[in-house]
Amino acid sequence: MRFMPILCICTSLLMPLTAYAAGTSSSGGASDKSEYSYTSSAMKAANKLIKAKDYIAAAETLNTEVMRNPDDADAWNLLGFSLRKSGQFAEAEVAYETALSLDPKHTRAMEYMGELYLSLNQLEKAEALLARLNALCSFNCKDRDMLKKAIAAYKAN
Repeated sequence: MRFMPILCICTSLLMPLTAYAAGTSSSGGASDKSEYSYTSSAMKAANKLIKAKDYIAAAETLNTEVMRNPDDADAWNLLGFSLRKSGQFAEAEVAYETALSLDPKHTRAMEYMGELYLSLNQLEKAEALLARLNALCSFNCKDRDMLKKAIAAYKAN
């Protein structure tokens, strides 16, 4: 329950998102189509919604999940991903920060947050996350490689 202030902030930021949507594992490699399986029915449902690119409905499902399980870094990370993909950047940042406060070595959250920073034209913050990934990862680190590629593409444009 030590994360209640963050949870309350995130929940209040998501109220409009939840109203709109109602009308209508472990750390690892990153992609829109997660290759990781989740145990809770809510996480499985959210993952299916993400695969279908229904990010608003996924965020609604994940918002409920983090209220039930506020210490689940994977749920916070997927919430951040869904919010980022639906254009809710400030809320996504709060979710990623929460995931990383729960699991400072959550490489997928670092990769996704780095992509958020690139969307916000904050290259230095994305590069700082890449440096953290470089320090954590050795061989076959999909998250590091994806953020490195995203930064290179950002710089090329």
